[in-house]
Amino acid sequence: MTIFRYWQLIRMTSAGEYQAHLLSQVQEWLQQAFADSLNYTDAQTSDLQKALLDRWRSKAAQADLALLSLRCFVSHQIRDACHRLAQKFGHHYGFTTAELLAVVLDDDGRSPSPYRPFTQQILESYDPDRAALSTWSSRLTCNHPELDQLLLEKGLYRISDWAILNDTSLGQVEKILRTFHLCSEYEVTAGVALLERYQRVYCRDRLAQRQNGGARRCQPPKSGQLREMNTTLEQLKHLADQLRQYRIHVRGGSSGPYRPEVPDWDQLPDLTPVPDEQEEFLGAFRQAVEQGLEGAIAQVIAANITRLSQKKTPEDSVYVQGLHRFYCLGQTISALATELGLGNFAKARRLLDLQRLRADVRHRLIPTLYEQVRQEAADYSSPEQLQRLDQTLEAILAEHIDGLIAEDAAVAQSPNRSAPTSLFARQLCATIHQFMPALE
Repeated sequence: MTIFRYWQLIRMTSAGEYQAHLLSQVQEWLQQAFADSLNYTDAQTSDLQKALLDRWRSKAAQADLALLSLRCFVSHQIRDACHRLAQKFGHHYGFTTAELLAVVLDDDGRSPSPYRPFTQQILESYDPDRAALSTWSSRLTCNHPELDQLLLEKGLYRISDWAILNDTSLGQVEKILRTFHLCSEYEVTAGVALLERYQRVYCRDRLAQRQNGGARRCQPPKSGQLREMNTTLEQLKHLADQLRQYRIHVRGGSSGPYRPEVPDWDQLPDLTPVPDEQEEFLGAFRQAVEQGLEGAIAQVIAANITRLSQKKTPEDSVYVQGLHRFYCLGQTISALATELGLGNFAKARRLLDLQRLRADVRHRLIPTLYEQVRQEAADYSSPEQLQRLDQTLEAILAEHIDGLIAEDAAVAQSPNRSAPTSLFARQLCATIHQFMPALE
């Protein structure tokens, strides 16, 4: 069994290797104070772990030794998590367990430590009611920012193909294929159409699955879904890898060309929960944005209808029709001005006031998202991570929503618009029909 993990510390050597180091004072104390728990059964070692946590947190006698013992145990979990990553991806991306450990393993075994090693940070954020200590240690290790950055520099972005396809807008894929991968216009058009078909089918079924309490993990599309999408797994994986390479590039990682030899993500063993949790959080975040955007657009349109209906010459009906023609039919403002009898371009532009529309939606959307995203993040973050998130969440959301708004403003200026492509436009077209029953 692994009782020795409570008195052996995994630490880095000056040569850049890792090795187990016996802390004899911890071993002697454990053997004297917890003799009944050292009979090498899982139940009793679990009792030992709980006793050590209680002693350390209550600041009882020998609390420092209890903490040091727990740091030993956590160091083994860190080593195991890094070893699993190296086994899973190291050969393909060119890194070793030792390289990963050099980033996250900073505990030299001194007690009290002159600084808070990563092992102690894990213990300080640990809640026994939420997870086992081994799971929590693995989770925080795999989420370590510097470790993530190292893996990105090696070209590894640990998100599944399906999560990437779920979390990319049609406007983004068009930009990525055209400007990053330098695809032809035919390839760009085909890529956008493929993502639109994928998201329409997959996200619809994914939402239904979540509402029915189905599996949390994003699964590959089934044969029936692929037929409805009119595509193949190979085409979807090719598009996902193009998007993956772009994400690695913008995050400061290795940005080589498209590589068809990347691992088959669906066949790799599920050795750590972190990628799935990232997928789940990204999916929840994307869903929160779409639902919040739907509500904000509906509220702003309703408010504008009320305002315009109270004018001496009511303009609420023509306003709704104008928005529908501009966003959903792709008409220019000049064309819809003529067809709706608005007289000229300037009057139609003032009536629609798209800049104010977007600003009002932004104003309503960010506060709604803040609470929803923070609650969702609580399930995937340690207390320290959540505290840091509180300090930056509003800025993060503002940046994301500003990008969404800017994307729509840029697309709206294109003279060759047809079907709505930006997320803002697609959601507006899905929402505006409730205000124009005569067109249904």
